[in-house]
Amino acid sequence: MARHQRRFAAVLVLAALSACSKPETGGIRESGGATLLTGPVLEQLDAPPYTYLRLKTTTGEVWAAVPTTGAVNREKPVTIRSSGAFKNFYASPAARRFEVLHVGTLEPAGKP
Repeated sequence: MARHQRRFAAVLVLAALSACSKPETGGIRESGGATLLTGPVLEQLDAPPYTYLRLKTTTGEVWAAVPTTGAVNREKPVTIRSSGAFKNFYASPAARRFEVLHVGTLEPAGKP
């Protein structure tokens, strides 16, 4: 019986350590009912009242629209809290059609 308890304890420790590990740079994950898109900015298209950002994530490239922002630092990954995505969306301010466009807000720097 003690052997099973030690195994169970080891599994709990490993699970706790993996939960505390730093999230990988660039990805798409769920958090509090929203989708978080994280990655470096490959392209920025300003078309007020929105800024369109193309991010490189671990699952591929994604486009997101956020309220107009200034220049984005391309040396550090950004995080966008997406409230939803539109398929085959034509954005008239950008005069462009996006296969999938996430709409959200740019998270403050340093916030996961």
